[in-house]
Amino acid sequence: MNIGKRLKIARKAIGYTLEKASSVSGIGQSSLSDFENDNREPKFSQLSKLAEVYRRTVEFFLTDEPFIEEVMLWRSKPNSEEEKKRTEAEFAQLCEQYRNLEVLTGEVRKAKLPEPDVDRPEDFTFERAESFARKVQNQFCLGDIPSASIKQVLEERYYVKIFHLAFSGSAISTLSPEYGYAVLLNIDKTTKQWRRNFDLAHELFHLLTWNIFATCRSQNTQPTENEEKLANAFASQLLMPDDTLRDRIDLRKNEQGQIELDHLDDIAREFGVSLDALVYRMANLFRIQKQDTEKCLDAAKKMIKFDKNRESENQEILPERYCDLALRALREGKLSIMQFAKYMGISYKKAQEYLMEDEGFMDETISLSIA
Repeated sequence: MNIGKRLKIARKAIGYTLEKASSVSGIGQSSLSDFENDNREPKFSQLSKLAEVYRRTVEFFLTDEPFIEEVMLWRSKPNSEEEKKRTEAEFAQLCEQYRNLEVLTGEVRKAKLPEPDVDRPEDFTFERAESFARKVQNQFCLGDIPSASIKQVLEERYYVKIFHLAFSGSAISTLSPEYGYAVLLNIDKTTKQWRRNFDLAHELFHLLTWNIFATCRSQNTQPTENEEKLANAFASQLLMPDDTLRDRIDLRKNEQGQIELDHLDDIAREFGVSLDALVYRMANLFRIQKQDTEKCLDAAKKMIKFDKNRESENQEILPERYCDLALRALREGKLSIMQFAKYMGISYKKAQEYLMEDEGFMDETISLSIA
């Protein structure tokens, strides 16, 4: 595919008209039209500017590989179509950059995620979703409190690309033939850590069952209501394992088998989930009557309203492995300082400091003998 077609694809993907693209890039509409219709090619400086505006890498426009439109699954979309497209474009750019870093450093790694023993969506019951969550928990070796290690396991052992950005709406997941598994989580200051934990577990279900539900989705981009419910059941079971949850409840219940709301909140905090999520999980695990569950949920909402908010961990936008690969590519001369600054989202001056700090380190050599 030529540059012109890719320019047009990138512009439409971010939701820009020629007029808007011209306004943002400073390149005339007639020139943009000429580029897209292959009447003439853009200068490299113009292509670099358009890559910045369209949230793409320059390599995206220069490759000979066939273009495959990425499917982005949203847990909940922004109200604005413009923000939706902009967020998707920024997410895709981060994924492309991550892939480029893997290629530059020779660190392209693939690991296959566990697969369910179900082939058809109609055969995927809630019981099977929960059973599959137990299988994943065991294979991932997540321990008693899965929220403490699930993100690291996915990033470091299965090479899932997990990014954080501030945007309206909730998480996005995608499975690309080019850059593999990827998830975008909301880093907005109003989004708590327990919400990000559940969103990650929820999106993991979509990645694990990507091909099973693909034919059921509206235009292949929107999960069905049933798929979302199954993802919630999977996430709930994964983050709050049966035996561990029973143990924590047994420690806190009184002789009458009752447990105070304050103690439930302590348990929810330990598992890294919301109080509501814990109540729903308990209702399912202990077969609690619907009316009793609703009473507990109402009480939980009142408690949350007047209780102090839990502290939320500061979360970096870029994964640790992404940053390590970028720094290695810079040290090895495979990434310029300007490219490094762009990939890391920092200033050129700050990027220079990385090299100055590494001057002594780069001269060091070490050899280890392993028996």
